[in-house]
Amino acid sequence: MQYEDRQKYDEEMKNFYLEQKQKFEQKDFYDKSENQMLVLYELKQIEKIKNSYLADYKLKPSQFYNSFPLINAFNIVQSNMRNLKQLFEQREDGLFGVWLWEQGLQYLIIVDDQIPCKLNGNYPQLATITSEYEWPIILEKAIGYILGFGYNSFNVIKNDTIDFYLQMITGSLIYEQEFQSFEELEKIQKDKSNILFVKYYQDSKTIASVITIPDKQQQQKLIKLIAPNQQSIFKQGKQKVDSVCYLNWEEFKQNFQTVHVLIWKDEYRVTAMSLEKPIERKTDIIEHTYFYKFKIEDNSNYWITLWQKEYIIEEGNMIIINNQNEKKHFGLIRMLLFQELKANQYRFIDGNCNFARSIYINPFLEKGEYYILCQIYFNNQKNYSLEQLQKQFNLNLTIKGIKVPLNIYPNNQYEQQQINLIKSLIKDTQSKDNIRSFNQIQQPQILVSTNKIYGFLYFYYENRGSIDIQEQIQFKELGYLIKYDSLLQQKQALVKVKQNYFQILLYTLDPKIILEQENINFQYEYTHTLINDNQIQIVESQRFQEIINDQNTKKIKCEQICIYINQHNQGIIMQYENNSEQHAQIELKFSEFINLCLVNKEDYNVNELSIKFSIQKLTKMQMFFDTIVPNKPYNYKLSFDISQIY
Repeated sequence: MQYEDRQKYDEEMKNFYLEQKQKFEQKDFYDKSENQMLVLYELKQIEKIKNSYLADYKLKPSQFYNSFPLINAFNIVQSNMRNLKQLFEQREDGLFGVWLWEQGLQYLIIVDDQIPCKLNGNYPQLATITSEYEWPIILEKAIGYILGFGYNSFNVIKNDTIDFYLQMITGSLIYEQEFQSFEELEKIQKDKSNILFVKYYQDSKTIASVITIPDKQQQQKLIKLIAPNQQSIFKQGKQKVDSVCYLNWEEFKQNFQTVHVLIWKDEYRVTAMSLEKPIERKTDIIEHTYFYKFKIEDNSNYWITLWQKEYIIEEGNMIIINNQNEKKHFGLIRMLLFQELKANQYRFIDGNCNFARSIYINPFLEKGEYYILCQIYFNNQKNYSLEQLQKQFNLNLTIKGIKVPLNIYPNNQYEQQQINLIKSLIKDTQSKDNIRSFNQIQQPQILVSTNKIYGFLYFYYENRGSIDIQEQIQFKELGYLIKYDSLLQQKQALVKVKQNYFQILLYTLDPKIILEQENINFQYEYTHTLINDNQIQIVESQRFQEIINDQNTKKIKCEQICIYINQHNQGIIMQYENNSEQHAQIELKFSEFINLCLVNKEDYNVNELSIKFSIQKLTKMQMFFDTIVPNKPYNYKLSFDISQIY
């Protein structure tokens, strides 16, 4: 067991020894089984199956559980039998416990030794994975239980992968590395906590072969590839015996650009937790933000992983494993780590941001206090039920190392603290190449940094000059970026920075891009113009007049209020003129509101299909509605109520 907190291990083991074996008998097996020729047998009744923890290089998938990625995963993990056998607990009555991982959290999965078999006369033959040892058969059964449907789980899996099963067995992520020399590869391979393997596509399936370097072959620079079985051996390999072949360094580099590395250290300890009570914001996407604090007591390397839900069970009991190559993702995921130097002062350490289902960082941390900011952006699927939406919100945080913090504490998320964190991120990552000054107005002490990093686009203004400034940002191209504070795309912004203050204009990647296209464009192009108060008034006046003069604009007059409605391809602009000497309260009532969302919602009192706001006397204002799904029709039915003039 790998948890730093021993209490969880003790509780799980206590439950394991108290459980009644009858509870795990598959009484409904014959009702659920699609193959009526199958019968259940205890493992000890089947000849030639040994209760030994030895590697088996003759594993074969069954006709009943036909998952070749699972065979590959077993082939990889049996390279470290010392760790593998630590996963198993066993009682004398034939009840087994298997420690497995789900989203970075470890559970003891309890199964009995009743195994589906096919009868050949009176002799039972395994309908599961075929092996001469018990451990692959029990491990396969436990994986079926954690997926949720026992024996039938492997028949309803879509998109299962080698990496999916490896994470479930080891609790570790896999990374790819390119090696420039045989000696570099050899050095990594000598660390017995590393399992190295390569993937190749052969005979219409993806195969993984484990890499080893035999001592007697080092002078010849030969690399040994161990396939899951003899039928999967790499065809370009030489000296083929059973499931093994060899390549020299030149042949290896010619066939494999990268090597997959699985770090599985038995001395690692884990602190893991489910993230709860997020700060939530909703538009046509859903943003969850979590903020946690922990303490490091020893200087060391740590693996910090943020896990999304790895699979979902859809209607019809189909298990869909989330695949990085699929468009049906849950969204963008971000993790940023900071060290607290003193009150409200932080140093950015490391981070990651991706559309993958799990991300990690591997920092060296010194003794001290640390904050971690976790954010995830979900696509707000309109066709999802409440239950399906809740399933995608599962998010776990795991810290691995030789000695890890015992607890990870939730932290009150003050707005100013978040601003200070983002400010330290910018300061620690900004480049001189991305800094411009305001020399044109003889203010070289006013600087603005612009950069893309960890899924953000930022404009960081620092005004150490002698005047206040206002700058208008106009985007010619914004790619798939949305405004961080509104979660909507806005192609212009006015930035006001007072003397001796700073200002941050922040954008984030829109998770909807993963539903729209494969080639994602994160490019941006903008112009920036210094502007004064008079210019702002002129610009706004010109914009108002353009709406009034547009032939598509519809005018409505109610009391002393003129309302101009301009419909265009990407939404609606509503313009209001209060020509009276009194302030007015306006309520918009929608009886129909399809494929539209209100921009800058926080400026209005919004309640379901009602929007209330005030307009000052003798003033003008504009309200913007954008389409939720671009280039698709929108519709609305609207009435106005000038409810109060005062």
